[in-house]
Amino acid sequence: MSLRPLVAALWLALPAAAAGQQAAPLEQLRAEAAAGQAAAQYALALRLQDGRGVLQNYGRAADWLTRAAEQGHAAAQNRLGQSYHSGLGVAQDRAQALHWLEQAAASGTAQYLFDLAAVLEQAPDGSGAAQAAELYARAAGQGHQDAAVSLGVLYQNGTGVAQDPARARQLYEGPAAAGHPRALNNLGLMHVRAEGAAQDYARAAALFEAASAQGLAPAIRNLGVMYENGFGVPLDEARAADLYRRAARAAGAAADPGLIYDARLAPPDSSAAGLERLTDGAAAGDPLAQFQLAWLALQQPDPSRAGLLAAAGWLRASAEAGYPAAMANLGWMYFEGRALPQDYVLGYMWLVLAASAGLPEARGLSAALQARLTPAQLAEAQELAAAKAGAGPQH
Repeated sequence: MSLRPLVAALWLALPAAAAGQQAAPLEQLRAEAAAGQAAAQYALALRLQDGRGVLQNYGRAADWLTRAAEQGHAAAQNRLGQSYHSGLGVAQDRAQALHWLEQAAASGTAQYLFDLAAVLEQAPDGSGAAQAAELYARAAGQGHQDAAVSLGVLYQNGTGVAQDPARARQLYEGPAAAGHPRALNNLGLMHVRAEGAAQDYARAAALFEAASAQGLAPAIRNLGVMYENGFGVPLDEARAADLYRRAARAAGAAADPGLIYDARLAPPDSSAAGLERLTDGAAAGDPLAQFQLAWLALQQPDPSRAGLLAAAGWLRASAEAGYPAAMANLGWMYFEGRALPQDYVLGYMWLVLAASAGLPEARGLSAALQARLTPAQLAEAQELAAAKAGAGPQH
């Protein structure tokens, strides 16, 4: 059993991304947006960013965000600032990002204060940390839990503020009591390290356990460290190893998602008779049979290259016929390079088409895989999707 140094082995949890918003019916939004209504322009931009009922297109979304932002729509200003920060739909521009995020934050809304603070905190030279701390404090004062936790991290590390572990602990305690996973994890670290809190391995392990139950990868790994060393829990190297594997899976879940099955369908019949029916249906051009036949081939523990090539062929036929689940899985095969040349642009193109065709899971899969593409590749994939769909200009 190796005794790992806790400070080096335990991980601090970082912020999670903010959730999106829902929008109104598409035709109504288009008409109202064209008439100059800022709220409709913003809602239409969200639809274009998410690909809900339309082909995802970050450039067109940014156009509508700009129109709404220029009318003083705070939510549009905030989202436009995020677009400039990420470079999605517009050229990446930190000055423009800060301009629009500051306009939104002037409303005093806690989420917008938090979003501006998060960008300021990321300044390469650390020059924005002090202002970020002030903004986090204002948002936390309104009950924004993510802001309280992020401010706690600054106090814990002495970034932008004087280091104050006791203050960090106070900031973590409220969100932790409410079940906030980052707060639980970071408070556990304080009890391990005796920083601003009494050293209490049992308490730390309980906090890591609570955060782990919510799937937070750093907390799962931290709990593994506790079991590997017998701190606050019985020494159990087998469980530690299992926790490390779980942490790796949790950390990689967004980066390496799996295949999607259409929940509207019954499981495919894998009996000999069932396979014969699916094969006959696929050969006759039935897109559902083609999809299910490919799905069964891809579920094999160690599929042969011939089997993967056949699956790719059936998925392509089904996707070309307009079946969204086949589009999504064909896109996944391009991302993974499974029997197809690895091509993120083509893979993302198929995911855009699947999402616009009404498959909700495709939006989640595309969001998980999006980080693998550059902004230019994302724009190319979206344009290819528009061309393949025969879409004219979208407003």
